[in-house]
Amino acid sequence: MKRILCFGDSNTWGHNPADGSQLERPWPVVLAKITDGECEIIFEGLCGRTTHMNVPDDYGKNGMTYFKNMLETSDIARNTDLLIVMLGTNDVLKYFDCEAAESAEAIAEYVRAWREAGGTDALIISPIHIKECSMSHPLFKDLYTAKSAKKSLEFAAEYKKTAEREHAYFMDAARFAEASDTDGIHMEPSEHEKLAAAVAEKVRTILFWERTHDKNF
Repeated sequence: MKRILCFGDSNTWGHNPADGSQLERPWPVVLAKITDGECEIIFEGLCGRTTHMNVPDDYGKNGMTYFKNMLETSDIARNTDLLIVMLGTNDVLKYFDCEAAESAEAIAEYVRAWREAGGTDALIISPIHIKECSMSHPLFKDLYTAKSAKKSLEFAAEYKKTAEREHAYFMDAARFAEASDTDGIHMEPSEHEKLAAAVAEKVRTILFWERTHDKNF
């Protein structure tokens, strides 16, 4: 059985756009069901996680710090067949105002750290797009701006370049799923299902070579 680490933020954790609770079937859980008997999924999602920046009053959400500590204190890289990392949405919060290219460079550091710790394959997933309705949501209206939504459109191109440079696999989540019209940030259960199906196809390409071994789609 292959082992896969899914490392991400609230859209990996499964933030429910309706009420902020955790969905029963976020995409890594659905992925585990789809690949039942083929893959073991290690579920590492956290709401508010960034690629590499400290969140005010919550330094634990710096994904890079957590990830590198995890690699240093465990054998997870050597004992896992594939890293899937999907981060970036929290990088464009208005108080970070991070450029997509900077997030992409941070993602490259994840891949390099993974391999230095003994890991092999890595799949970079650029996150879904932020919708403008997030700017009118009670929780997110003070966190995201129209600039944030625009920057989210740039993730795919920058992450794809990073994947090519680092010889990693790539896919664009926005090709398969979208944010809810409720909060403009998080996926409805049906979108988690769609994303999981696409990731499952990609995983089988990477780990089982079931079709043309193309690193990008």
